[in-house]
Amino acid sequence: MTHLGNQRPAPEPRPAIDTGAAERIFLVGLMGSGKSTVGRALADRLGRPYLDNDALLQQRTGLDAPALAGLGREALHVQESRQLRALLDAPVPYVAGIAASVADNRDDLARITAAGRVVYLRASPQTLARRVGHGQGRPWLDGDLLSTLTAMFAARDDAYRRLGDVVDTDGRDPQEIAAELARLLGAG
Repeated sequence: MTHLGNQRPAPEPRPAIDTGAAERIFLVGLMGSGKSTVGRALADRLGRPYLDNDALLQQRTGLDAPALAGLGREALHVQESRQLRALLDAPVPYVAGIAASVADNRDDLARITAAGRVVYLRASPQTLARRVGHGQGRPWLDGDLLSTLTAMFAARDDAYRRLGDVVDTDGRDPQEIAAELARLLGAG
């Protein structure tokens, strides 16, 4: 590279995840993408706690997702958003799995991108359907599971892709994915 005068060389490209911005690592994706499984494995590798937005929501409200969903989609998403804001006050560092509905809320998307590193665990609708099985314990998955997940994927994939790093999880072992993420963090 040729240098002219006092011009500095172009900075090296950043790694996909850098350790300076990774006190909070947020995993996003649709149900069945691996947020909880990969999140726990990554947290173990990094020696950090894993915080699951859904589990924390259940602790705070005393209601699980199906019970909250029984109050209506909007009520569930409002509670998930409140839990996300509470999660941002948790002591760092941590790895967190975020509710899939975050893709529908621009304010929540801005919050997580400003507060830490976001990794989209992307899986095809076919993989998601296989992983969630019959959707037991998951709201709004009665009926044609593949069609429902395909519609969710179509509605949210683009928003998730704009958040940060994208890691495809189709056909991959959660430990392999966690190891890849840890390497990107410089910790693996």
